[in-house]
Amino acid sequence: MPATYCHLCGKDIQGRGKRLQHTKWPRDLSLQVCKDCYQNKPRCRICELPMASETPLGVCSTCRQTLLICRSCGQLVTGDYVEINGTGPYCQTCYRNRLPCDVCNAPLTDESWQLSDGRLTCAHCHATAVYDSQEASILYGEMKTVALQTLGLQLNIPTGLALVDRKQLAEIIRRQTQAQNNRSGSEELDPNKTLGVYTRRGMRRGIYVQTGLPRTLMLQIAAHEFAHAWQGENCPLLRDPVMHEGFAEWVAYKILEHFGCSQQQNHMRSRTDIYGTGLNWALDIESKEGAPGVINACLTA
Repeated sequence: MPATYCHLCGKDIQGRGKRLQHTKWPRDLSLQVCKDCYQNKPRCRICELPMASETPLGVCSTCRQTLLICRSCGQLVTGDYVEINGTGPYCQTCYRNRLPCDVCNAPLTDESWQLSDGRLTCAHCHATAVYDSQEASILYGEMKTVALQTLGLQLNIPTGLALVDRKQLAEIIRRQTQAQNNRSGSEELDPNKTLGVYTRRGMRRGIYVQTGLPRTLMLQIAAHEFAHAWQGENCPLLRDPVMHEGFAEWVAYKILEHFGCSQQQNHMRSRTDIYGTGLNWALDIESKEGAPGVINACLTA
């Protein structure tokens, strides 16, 4: 039965208005408008249906879903565009002229935040960023529970997690490198690119993760370093870099799978560096021997 009121202004029209339909709507869904709204309301420049009010792009909500909108400036993308780490699109203007976010490396949005260590972060990263130590501790606890329940992995020596800024993390890396004295097999870490690190000094263990990372990324980094802590306890002589990083990435991948973070998983699989190569090595073993096969490969390497 036709509506008795205009969907745009709410005026009672007793079924005498115009019934309009979008090509993307189900057959039983329609827009009923009064004569005044039909003649005077702004119209979508794509489907030409009247709208309740003018929109920034001049299109209705239905048509907007079919358009490419730059994630940085929010404007319509009409030409070539860029995707970064599987997200986008970003228009060429933003990609060429805007500073990159220090977290995701994508062009900064119109709103950006500067952290205490000088990093600039975009609105998308800031929206779910973890700045609070208690929140990080809770997330780390949830991650450890999932690692035990789904993979059977747990640490025998208490290993806490702490949030640090980039400058503090760089100092931790410097001290760790100095303690290792660049011994054979030790890893050279770039403080400007490293988001987290597992450290060991005697019986003291610790995982340090940069503050201000989006929740999903923080979870990935924490799980990766947790896996390195497990390796330190169970296979300390492992030196193969592909297996060493691949196992850690695989643990993080499985944790993200539990939390439904499929987009982040896709990005991890698509990497062509040692992390991506190692992850695909582990996933290949898992496809043949299951999760126990990956763990056993790490233990017996």
